[in-house]
Amino acid sequence: MSTSSLDKFLVVLALLCALLALDCGNLVLASEIPRVEQIILILWHGLELEQIGEISLSEPAVWGLLNTRGGGGEPISAAYLSLGAGARVVGWGTTATFSQKQAAQALFQFNTGQVSSSIVQPHIAQILQAQQVNYTVVIGALGSAFQEAGLPLRTLGNSDGDEEARWAAVVGMDSLGRVFAGDVGEGQLIKDDHYPFGVRSDYSRLHNQILQAQEPLVIVDLGDPYRYDRYQGQLLRDQRDILRQKVFQDALNFLQEVAKARKTHTALVVVTPYPGAQGAEHSLWLAPVFALGLGEGLFVSGTTRWPGLITNLDLAPTILELLKITHNQPFIGRPATILPASNNPQAQVQKLGEQISTIATKRAPVLRVVISAQIILYSCVLIVLIIPHPLPRQLLRLLERVLILFLLLPLLLLVWSGPFWLVAVVLSGVLLLGIIYPHPLPKVGLISLATSLAIALDVVWGGWLIRFSYLGYDPIGGARFYGLGNEFMGIFVGATVLAWAILCQQAQLNSRERSFGGFFIFLLAVLIIGAPALGTNVGGAICGVFAFGYTWLSFRKRGFSWKDILVLILSLVLVLGLLIFVDQGNPSKKQSHIGQTVHLFKRDGFSALWLIIVRKLAMNLKLLRYSMWSKALLVALLVMGASFIWPSKFIFWLRKTYPLIAKGIGGVVIGALAAFIFNDSGVVAAATCLYFASTTLLLLALELKHNLHAS
Repeated sequence: MSTSSLDKFLVVLALLCALLALDCGNLVLASEIPRVEQIILILWHGLELEQIGEISLSEPAVWGLLNTRGGGGEPISAAYLSLGAGARVVGWGTTATFSQKQAAQALFQFNTGQVSSSIVQPHIAQILQAQQVNYTVVIGALGSAFQEAGLPLRTLGNSDGDEEARWAAVVGMDSLGRVFAGDVGEGQLIKDDHYPFGVRSDYSRLHNQILQAQEPLVIVDLGDPYRYDRYQGQLLRDQRDILRQKVFQDALNFLQEVAKARKTHTALVVVTPYPGAQGAEHSLWLAPVFALGLGEGLFVSGTTRWPGLITNLDLAPTILELLKITHNQPFIGRPATILPASNNPQAQVQKLGEQISTIATKRAPVLRVVISAQIILYSCVLIVLIIPHPLPRQLLRLLERVLILFLLLPLLLLVWSGPFWLVAVVLSGVLLLGIIYPHPLPKVGLISLATSLAIALDVVWGGWLIRFSYLGYDPIGGARFYGLGNEFMGIFVGATVLAWAILCQQAQLNSRERSFGGFFIFLLAVLIIGAPALGTNVGGAICGVFAFGYTWLSFRKRGFSWKDILVLILSLVLVLGLLIFVDQGNPSKKQSHIGQTVHLFKRDGFSALWLIIVRKLAMNLKLLRYSMWSKALLVALLVMGASFIWPSKFIFWLRKTYPLIAKGIGGVVIGALAAFIFNDSGVVAAATCLYFASTTLLLLALELKHNLHAS
């Protein structure tokens, strides 16, 4: 086959793979939701994950976990404001001081220039001014959407204790801080010295008001749970537990009564806007959410694509979707749907919350140990390489074996959360590998190949190993919930390039075989990273195009010219264009990150892109200063740089003895640079991308030193 014929064939193959990418994916299938004419939204502050099992309901329910993170500032108000905005909002201290008193209305008119006889937040300007964020936020978007549609909503309940707190109004207000119907004043309270701050919610009054409400959305603040959360620090442990259970049981009894008495086609949605003081203290921002009247199953949304997990950004668009209200509000979240559950969804959600919380608690210590071990190991090897005197072969071989075992860590961190047999297979394979191949290079190639294949298969099958891995994304942090996160993306790119380079080198494939095989493998790898159905990682796709493209082009000929750089740029444009085209064909609530970016660009123009760039730069600067990954990146770069110095003949020897591996390592370095520039956590992506390349360099340097000593 001539070169031109081969190129034509590769183009056709690329198109076929692109067509495959349109249909492959792991989007969950939602069940049909019953008709909803009214939603009663109950705000249950501080409901804990461990209390899920104590909730008994008389009918099937939809269950889920809610990511409650806000956008900064005062955390409680940030969480409640985010529910109504459908975006992460910066909190402000006295956000919940709503009132319908004449003095508050007069101050509201003075501060805003607007006359209102409704429930108002007089200091709405300060809340708006606090939103110094690099994305679009519309405070009160939920209430504004109802106004836009000409529909009313009602807010009920009061959380006053040592300060005013009317959280139902915070969730239901419009963009000017107004709520036009409701009762959030002191009349909702009964004096009772057996409760925090000497008051409790008048649940009987609340119950009657809910039954009489005709509005399509009724937002109810239970009150007592928030007061308990504020007061619990003043209680002894035994008394705290007694009062906690009492407040919980009162709220549950009220909920059960409302559920029994609600009208036909009325859904009861219970949401925990904030996890409570103890959860927040440990940065565990997941809290329960469940609903009656929507069938049975698990909540899932286009934001998470994770059955049983949604975010506070999704609540407002979900309510509007259920009530079939059209609007033009710029929500970042997407409407949640329901995934039918074969087993008990209540128990599934509780188990999911425990798993995620356990991993989140242990993630930082585990990664700190891994990165510290990497720094120590690399430092020891560099010292051995620098020492000019001969060293015992046993020491060199020991370091060689430790480096090979270290290469296995990403694969172990991936499969560790899976079934026991999978872990056993990996460990047995490594043991067999050590027996069959005494030389390190085949071991590196097979470990790289196994790591790359395992990551690819897991992404295609839904990412269930990645989701529960210490190297996976953190659903509590909420930066990513699906697809290939930056940690494993970097590992995947580096492992794929090294596996192919070592195979080509060891098998002595000719130029045409390298061209054909490399194109097919690298194209599939880019699709794994970037296909919208699999959860597009845009920065990862860019990293892949540069790493794979450079490697593929350099494998076809000796040098690398300016024409090749142009080919890389055109390839990048083609890949991004294809991903945008595919994702734009999906419904908006199922679009991946790249589709959302295009939507933002259409709505806000170049200012949206500028905000994204600023956000990415700010995140990278933060990671460089504070993240442990910056140390991993630094030591990897140190290893790469030192390879040019110690031993002095190493780079020349590498290019002569293993030219394809040298080119593959060059491709990984190019990819790591692209990952650093184009990812919002580029420090992480670049550090993991260099993991296989830097370790392989050290192994080969040790081999050279061993050969020199043996001569």
